[in-house]
This record gives sequence, C-alpha cells and structure tokens, in this order.
Amino acid sequence: ATASIQGAVLPAAPTLIVNPPHAAAGFDSQRIIYVRQDHKLEYFAHSEWVDTPARMVAPLIVAALERSATFRAVVLTPSAAAGDLRLDTEIVRLQHDFGGRPSGVRFTLRAYIVENTTRRVVAWREFDQTVAAASEDPYGGVVAANRVVAAVLLRLAAFCAQAAGARAASSTPARSIPLAAPAP
Repeated sequence: ATASIQGAVLPAAPTLIVNPPHAAAGFDSQRIIYVRQDHKLEYFAHSEWVDTPARMVAPLIVAALERSATFRAVVLTPSAAAGDLRLDTEIVRLQHDFGGRPSGVRFTLRAYIVENTTRRVVAWREFDQTVAAASEDPYGGVVAANRVVAAVLLRLAAFCAQAAGARAASSTPARSIPLAAPAP
C-alpha cells in the first residue's frame, strides 16, 4: 500500500517594513545633479526636484513592492507595525550624465533585506541603470529619471520577492515524507 502525500502548507507571506531611503552625500538635496566630467557634480541653476530624491522614491518603493504581491503587507516607517523583514535602501547616485550623446540619467540604488528577529542581512544587491534622455536639458533629464527609477524599482521588487522566497524555503523544517509504506 502507498501512503498519500499531503500538500505542503506554505508559511504565511512575510510583512515587509520599508525604511525611508538614505542618500549618499551630495545626493540628499532637492538640487538636480548633472555631470559633464567624472567625479565633478554640478547642479542646474534654475531647476530642482519638488522634494529630495529619497523622499520622492520612498512611496514608489512601497508601491512597487505592493504590486509584486509577495508580501502580506508593505509598511513604510515610521509605523507601529511589526514585520518579519526590513528593507533598507540607499540612493548612491541619481544624476544626469552629459558625458555621451545622447545624455542619460543614471540611478544607483543599494538595497539590504534584514530579518527583523535576528537583525541578520539575508540579501543585498546594488542596482545601477542608465536611461537615455530624450532632450539635452533638465526636462529631458527629469523624464529619463522617472523612467530609470521605475525600471530599477521593478528589479528591486523582483529581488525582494526572491529574497523572501529563499528565506521562506530555508526556514521550512526539512522532513522526510515516505512515498510508500513498508511491506507488512
């Protein structure tokens, strides 16, 4: 006689707490940065972001993660909510680069997934992407910035889903399931 195998019960989807992004020095203001030569940041004189990039990106990160349908809840801090995992991010760079033609906007985001109970980093990745600007002016850079941020956040959501899945798989206790009962 054979024993039946019951379907495995997957653990509940985790809750993800999202800390507001930090920004690297020089990238933490409303001034729109551009680069004409390596290692020299310049700012547009008459154009600014409506808020700092970190504050503008925070709700976009939450929305991208909610759309992934991986987590039971995605909560932006500060909040009284407790979660299983925490996402810490840093904007390493968001700049309009005029070093080539066409110019492009480069966005670099570093992300860490931390298990809240152990405070252990379970995964980290740096995302770096450039999108060509449609015009060689601040407006073209802003449009390209919107596109590059959206592209990186899609990759971030996939990374977070993968990290949550790997964590769930590693926390499921291993057990052997007999496929056939021993003969009497």
